[in-house]
Amino acid sequence: MLGGFGSINHMIVTLRNNKKLMPNRRSYFKPSSYQVIKAEYNKAAGATFNFKKATPAQLKKIRACIIQKRKREARNFVIIICVAIPLIGFGIFKTFQSFSFSTQKTDEQSIKAKNEEQYMFYIKDGDSWLLKQHYFNAVFQYKKALQLFPSDFEANYRLALAYSYRCQYDFEDCGIGMKLTQKLEDQFPSNQNIKKIKSVFVHWGE
Repeated sequence: MLGGFGSINHMIVTLRNNKKLMPNRRSYFKPSSYQVIKAEYNKAAGATFNFKKATPAQLKKIRACIIQKRKREARNFVIIICVAIPLIGFGIFKTFQSFSFSTQKTDEQSIKAKNEEQYMFYIKDGDSWLLKQHYFNAVFQYKKALQLFPSDFEANYRLALAYSYRCQYDFEDCGIGMKLTQKLEDQFPSNQNIKKIKSVFVHWGE
């Protein structure tokens, strides 16, 4: 019984001694200041901090090194800025140029598609009027098609054909039709259809 009490007493004493060795609980939650750390160091080491004072020459040298370092950093910063700004500007310019070109190309494609759609409408409508023997209306629609694509062969050929019917049945536009047919024949001398149209003007235009 006494032996057990001695062991318990020894354990209690050991815990008390360990607790004394531990720092104050507030130090875990409250940051220590420089003065507190200094005091704890002096207490543990039994001495004071030994601060070696720099001489004026050493301070001057340190100051010169700091100034030189700052100048070098400033110079490097200026160099980086001088290199970065043109690169950034060039990148922005290329991006804007690419966007503008893409937008312009899209607009041109859209306009071309719209013109082609209108062109086909005028050609088909002109053919419809030609079949109905309304030659004046056919001529009008073919001219509309040629305003969109002046060099298009089909529109020029149909217009010459409509002029030939106008010349043959309405006795009008013979001279205009003959000039257009002659122009087409110069461009396509082996085209037999153009020669047939020209024969109409030769016969009815006299």
